[in-house]
Amino acid sequence: MQEKNANINRSIRAPKVLLITETGENLGIIATSEALKRAIEVGEDLVEMSSANGVPVCKIMNYGKYKYEQSKKQKGNKQQKQVTKEIKFRPNTGENDLKYRAKQVDEFIQEEHKVKLTVRFRGREEEHIPETGKALLERFLNFITCECVIEEGMKFEGRSVYVLIAPRKK
Repeated sequence: MQEKNANINRSIRAPKVLLITETGENLGIIATSEALKRAIEVGEDLVEMSSANGVPVCKIMNYGKYKYEQSKKQKGNKQQKQVTKEIKFRPNTGENDLKYRAKQVDEFIQEEHKVKLTVRFRGREEEHIPETGKALLERFLNFITCECVIEEGMKFEGRSVYVLIAPRKK
């Protein structure tokens, strides 16, 4: 990766450099002044690529274009972070509320978000967590119209049951 303050043209202080042309041809070790003359003749910049060894490696190139391409690569490497939305409901949630929540889930899936569907239990409801939670989540999944994939099946976590769904890969 290129340093932010790279030595270019006259700021290269080494007496001799290993020169690489704009076509990638290795010209060997030559005087820095001679390398700079060649870069000016071509109308490009002399850029120090590496100075780790005794003789710095310099390349003839358009430095502005090079920096622009490097910044484009860095921006391209950043991936969008996938957001996980969560929809919570209780075992006695009404039918219409479930349908409304299913529409919300459809919107989230269309926006390429993952959705965690959670059924929370309280008090005496906790005695029926496995069967009630599973039945409610299966019924809720039938209301969803978008194409989605169940990423994590029904999992029990304390007083709740959840399912993680994600948009289907195209």
